[in-house]
Amino acid sequence: MKKIFFIIVAVACGAQALFAQKIVGDWKGEIDVNGAKLPLVFHFDKNTDGSIEGKWDSPKQNANGLPFSLINTNDDSVHLEMKMISGSYKGKFIGNDSISGTWSQLSNKFPLIFSRTNNDNKTVEKKVPVPSGEKEISIYSAAGTKLYGTLLSKNNQQKLAIIIAGSGPTDRNGNSTISPPTNEYQMLAYNLDSENIASFRYDKRGIAKSAYDGMKEGNLVFEDYVKDAEKIFDYLHDTLGFKNIYFIGHSEGSLIAMLASEKKNVSGYISVAGAGRPIEEILEEQMQKQPLPDSVKQQIPVIFNQLKKGKEAENIPSSLNMLFRKSIQPYIISWLKFSPQKEIKKLNCPILILQGGCDIQVKELDAKNLHEANKKSTLDIIPNMSHTLKNAGNDCVDQQKTYTDGSMPLDEILVKDIVDFIRK
Repeated sequence: MKKIFFIIVAVACGAQALFAQKIVGDWKGEIDVNGAKLPLVFHFDKNTDGSIEGKWDSPKQNANGLPFSLINTNDDSVHLEMKMISGSYKGKFIGNDSISGTWSQLSNKFPLIFSRTNNDNKTVEKKVPVPSGEKEISIYSAAGTKLYGTLLSKNNQQKLAIIIAGSGPTDRNGNSTISPPTNEYQMLAYNLDSENIASFRYDKRGIAKSAYDGMKEGNLVFEDYVKDAEKIFDYLHDTLGFKNIYFIGHSEGSLIAMLASEKKNVSGYISVAGAGRPIEEILEEQMQKQPLPDSVKQQIPVIFNQLKKGKEAENIPSSLNMLFRKSIQPYIISWLKFSPQKEIKKLNCPILILQGGCDIQVKELDAKNLHEANKKSTLDIIPNMSHTLKNAGNDCVDQQKTYTDGSMPLDEILVKDIVDFIRK
């Protein structure tokens, strides 16, 4: 399941390696995540000085050319690190054309065997047909780094939706490096295109292709994502000439889009599965459901109270380190400043609030709180929709499948609601 609180760390590539000819080439393997196959591809080349450099791809997540933070090989084994996703791989060579080892990410470990591929006989990944008019563009972030995204449009006279992703290492298509691909943002863009509505979806700062050398997690604050959304609006409006622009924010992206909508002359704001309570209340609610000792759970509100005062917390239990690690605390402190109910009151543009009845990460209460805070908004609780914007069926029987089957279509009510709202 995608974690609402995970924030990606981007680091410099710095491909440092021992001299090793054996690993040069392309390697492909598959991770089995709850029955879903997630292919990974590694590419290695030899520099003129004899050192090894490489990149890696996650094809189903449309993440290509990602950097390794460490490449260490010898005649018998390989050790790779991808700190941007808190991941690593350790394996041993079996002959010249196979590597058997373990993929580790956060606390998860998966057996993973890589086989060498050759350029003449590579496996071709099945891809979703790309509509005409789709192209990649880059826009400078508020920090001066490049944000890469996909513009899908026929012309700049169309209404355009900027799709803002949820938390964690979630890319422009809605896929995360820590879970199987679900493709919800790509599907939404394609559905909007079929209704003559343009869209722009992008990799957030530090995510997928928008990762950059030298980014440190401890320097990132919530407002950075808001300023990036504003810069994207300005580029699409002022440079490309789109005049009717809407923000669509999913999960954490709901608040980002809300704050950006306060600053920009948007034609409308759409919240999908957005928090309607202070974020500490939602995160604490999620953590209380985790299999943690009561003594640890009792420390969660204590830590949040410290962070709400703007002070970093000390002595974090190891089982809570993923949420409260030192490097992420500045981000959480900045996030805690904002109350969604207070911020949505400031909006004067048309507002649509959508929430799934099968969402196990955000409650219907959140959507109702947002609606109550701004009565001019339109609210729709979509009965069978999960947090991944898919239809989980009656009684949410397909809840788990919506997190693992990227081929599942979007909930039809979601698409209709968004299209109707934008067409008004």
